[in-house]
Amino acid sequence: MPIPFSTPARASDARFWYTFESIRLSRRRRKFNFPPLETAIVRSRLWNAFLGHLVLLLLSVVASSAQADVFQEKIEPFAKKYCHTCHNKKQAKGELDLTRFARDGDVTSDFRRWNSVIEFVRKGVMPPSDHKNQPTLEERDAVVGAVEAILLVEAKKYAGDPGVVLPRRLSNTEYDLSIRDLTGATIQTTKEFPVDPAGGEGFNNTGEVLGMTPSLLSKYLGAAQLVSDHMVLKPSGITFAPFPVTSYAERTKLTEQAIIDFYRQREVRISDYLEAAWRYRHRELDERGISLEAWAARRKLSGKYLAIVAKALDEAQTGAGYLKQLGVLWDAIPAPAKAGGVPQELMECDRFIAFLRTRLNQKEPPLIVANAGNWPILHLANRTKAAVGRDKSDPSVFKAKQTLKLARLQPKNGESTTLYLRVDPAFDSPNVVVVFHRPVFSKSENLPKNKKDIETQGVESLRAVLEREAPEVARRLGFGKHPRGGELDPESFAVLAPLVVEIPLKAAAVTAMQGKQLLVECELDGKSTQESAVHVQHAVGTRPDAKFGTNVELLLQSESKLAKDLAASGERFCAAFPNRFFYTDPNRGLAAGFHLVEGVFRDDQPLVNKVLTDAENRELDRLWKELDFVTNRTETLLRGFVWFERSERHVLYDKRFDFLRSEDPDLVEEKKLSKFERLYLERLGVKLLDDAIKPQKSNPQFDMIHGFFEEVRAGLTDYKQTLAKAEEPALADLERLAQRAYSRPLRPEEAKSLRVLYQRLRKQGLGIETSLRGTFTAVLMSPHFMYRVPGTPGGKGVHSLTDEAMARRLSYFLWASLPDEELLKEARAGKLQDDAVLRAQVRRMMKDSKIEAFSREFFGQWLRYRDYLSKDTIPANVFPGYDAALREAMFEEPTRLITHLIQQNEPVDELLHSDATFVNETLARFYGGGIEKQFLQKRKDKSEWHRVEGLRSIGRGGLFGMPVILAKNSAGQRTSPVKRGFWVVHHVLGQHFPPPPADVPELPKSEKESAKTIREMLAAHVTNKSCAMCHVHFDGLGLTMEGFDAVGRARKKDLAGRDVQIVGPLPGGKTAEGISGLIEYVEKHRRDEFERNLCRKFLGYALGRSVVLSDEPLLQEMQKNLRTERRFLVLFETVVLSPQFRRQRGRDFVAAAP
Repeated sequence: MPIPFSTPARASDARFWYTFESIRLSRRRRKFNFPPLETAIVRSRLWNAFLGHLVLLLLSVVASSAQADVFQEKIEPFAKKYCHTCHNKKQAKGELDLTRFARDGDVTSDFRRWNSVIEFVRKGVMPPSDHKNQPTLEERDAVVGAVEAILLVEAKKYAGDPGVVLPRRLSNTEYDLSIRDLTGATIQTTKEFPVDPAGGEGFNNTGEVLGMTPSLLSKYLGAAQLVSDHMVLKPSGITFAPFPVTSYAERTKLTEQAIIDFYRQREVRISDYLEAAWRYRHRELDERGISLEAWAARRKLSGKYLAIVAKALDEAQTGAGYLKQLGVLWDAIPAPAKAGGVPQELMECDRFIAFLRTRLNQKEPPLIVANAGNWPILHLANRTKAAVGRDKSDPSVFKAKQTLKLARLQPKNGESTTLYLRVDPAFDSPNVVVVFHRPVFSKSENLPKNKKDIETQGVESLRAVLEREAPEVARRLGFGKHPRGGELDPESFAVLAPLVVEIPLKAAAVTAMQGKQLLVECELDGKSTQESAVHVQHAVGTRPDAKFGTNVELLLQSESKLAKDLAASGERFCAAFPNRFFYTDPNRGLAAGFHLVEGVFRDDQPLVNKVLTDAENRELDRLWKELDFVTNRTETLLRGFVWFERSERHVLYDKRFDFLRSEDPDLVEEKKLSKFERLYLERLGVKLLDDAIKPQKSNPQFDMIHGFFEEVRAGLTDYKQTLAKAEEPALADLERLAQRAYSRPLRPEEAKSLRVLYQRLRKQGLGIETSLRGTFTAVLMSPHFMYRVPGTPGGKGVHSLTDEAMARRLSYFLWASLPDEELLKEARAGKLQDDAVLRAQVRRMMKDSKIEAFSREFFGQWLRYRDYLSKDTIPANVFPGYDAALREAMFEEPTRLITHLIQQNEPVDELLHSDATFVNETLARFYGGGIEKQFLQKRKDKSEWHRVEGLRSIGRGGLFGMPVILAKNSAGQRTSPVKRGFWVVHHVLGQHFPPPPADVPELPKSEKESAKTIREMLAAHVTNKSCAMCHVHFDGLGLTMEGFDAVGRARKKDLAGRDVQIVGPLPGGKTAEGISGLIEYVEKHRRDEFERNLCRKFLGYALGRSVVLSDEPLLQEMQKNLRTERRFLVLFETVVLSPQFRRQRGRDFVAAAP
């Protein structure tokens, strides 16, 4: 029978007696006969061989017995004399009964406890100083040496044994990170899972604690389905969204934002191109050979559009009117000055171009209409017209009459104000007269049409107001009289250009007319020459002196030659300077703008034709194709259109349309679609030919409606074809995902089973994307993904891990996630058995950003701050500024620092005394002083983290002074020197203590509630000898951290206003002051303990199990290498190259000493 590994010291005894008894009993049962000679000779040889083996076994037993006597001869006498008084079965102080140990095997089977025992004996802590019997130094050395010798002999027998590593599920963190690396989406699927328990060396990555229950399995299923909901089928295959995509809104959000981001990254600022063209025009002689395209590339501009702008500016002088003015302004710009900057002339030219874009380009209709009466087909036609006309001029802007709308009156500090109307001749027009017809003040945006409007809109004529408020101005304006003679309407006036009309209003008048605006219909006088033109400007409060702006109107005769010349040059201007390059609504993005109908509209032709390269246009087309496909835009529009026409406009409230519903599956089929189109045309009064969908005569309405249905047909056809083409690439992607999830190539039967499952779902009526999601859910539920099972080989011995298993073990050790492609490539090539390759991979993976997971998981769990955010009990109201943002930053800080130390292969000592850390704005403000100043000098935005120095100068340093450590080891509203000191001694240094008794009195929850300081209360507490035995080891260390309050903020006084002392007594009688003193004490006197504890924890985390006695040689090697190199790399390489990490036990393993 196999001998248990837990009793290897007696394995030789058991094997001998088993063999001897078997032979003895078999001989007793046989009848004795003399054998033939040759048989006798053979038996004689076998017997001699057996006797030789028997002698060796007996010698082994004797040796073993002799070794067993070490405990009885050297250890037990010491224990009886100095230990059994307190540590016996009846009393068992510190939960330690030493009377139960009787032989060497008892020591090796409980080696952890004996390591602690000899540590106390070595340091002179046990027996206690008040014990009447005290061993001599020689006795202490002898018993310590005896225990160490027993343990060392046993450890060397089985050195390198990989131990028992149980199959286990992924931890919550590993699952989330694996999903992230598998899908590219951060989903946090396990946030509702139970917290993973800890095992082994205190980590949640061990098989002994990561089991599976039915309820947890159901959570994994829900998590897998949630991940699958992020899957999106695109024309090119499978991708994953950062959010679940299960509705049209979510599909639109995903694909629409990519297009909007594309547009925003290529926003066209005319001023940038104008400046680039100006500088290119005046470039230095040594730059004359640079092409315009290269010039644009330097400035990250479109070479294509810069060429258009430069050409338009250079040719502007040959135009008429405004275009000629633009040429004059362009030529007036001086060459760049050596001092840099841009001249006023350039800015003037830029403003003029902006003015012309608002005046000459076609005006936009309402693009988003919230009106149930809005006809979707007409709205689409209007949007199409606006989209194709963005670089076209609008001849209708040239007219003789315009309506001016001045800003509404608003009282300001009881001040008076003035309204201005300025008239200037345009294009050298002489003696131009402008008539202002019946100007009025009104609450409305429109001139009154009747008496009711006058009453309801509070209309008051300008003449009446002026006669009341400024009669002299009213007299000068000459209401009712033409400046060249003749009569006008009594409420109208006319002026000869140039002139500025000032309309003063006292404060009382402004208050009385608050909210009203002056509405003026101005007209070029018919008696002026046909070719006359005038500019009219208006303003409130400030005299208008700009030649062009938003409040400038041009008046001229629309049939004049000047108007025609302006229209021709305007066409050239608009071709270079469109009113928009693309349109996205600030609230509704790419929405088509229907009322209650889902749909998007592409409006970007100027960008496509004038700015983008061919490659960029292909990318933009791809994004729009993805949007069309992912949202099924055409079908969505068609169904929404049917619903809207029935429910909102009631067009389909007709028995002829009873066959049609928006939810009908066959609505997209040509038979039903054609019937719908024909009846719809007839319903709207379009007369058709009997045998075709054609009008009896030319009809614009037919063209618009039929065009809509033709676009629907084309969209539906394209979707079907794209969907059919996308299926096979998607299945190939699914297989690749499965291969990545399993961290190995798929076996043929596995790939086949995935396709079988997919086809089964398709036959059940599910769509392609839904079936892909269901199949991917099965992949995520596979034990090949959610379990760590290395594939144990048969046999009684120890075997090397396969390359695939090695890749998975290495990746989950360093990254807590799946292996990446480079690591898997080495595994597929069979190279992960090579030491050099392993070293190279370890170094590469340490540099990768994913090493952050190791920093957070290993150090966070070892040093017990990993659960800080979920278990923080400090009341925020007691500590101003202690909010969620600060807590997040505090938690992130050690991970940032440790990740940096690992990536840069810094000394591990930096954990203890680092003078640097990483802070974001929130944490920098928390630290204050020089730390905050350094951050402000380096920062670019609020989310960035930066390295800062100077921790030692402010009483901090390394992990000891980090706010998260101090806060995690506080007690609610007050500090806790006990918790902080215990954290140092137990978690950092690895010293063990028995649990406290149940009747320990609690200290006050707040420092304010006690008349004594924490220091005084602790001093009283340790007067009890049974308490002092433990507290003397850590209370003093915790007191050195009293310079920081419960949230880790520096302080001089406690919450009760008492001075804080930071001197703490150390074991051995000395003292340390502050965290700097604590660091010095640990580094000078307890560095070995820190290093040994670091190595033990590191090894336990790497192997995913408890450290056992046979690991002792590896631990010693780690410590030896660490003393030599002192850097993180040596720890990683020593462990990864060790037999424990690279090997595994066989399925029928039997322990056998070498």
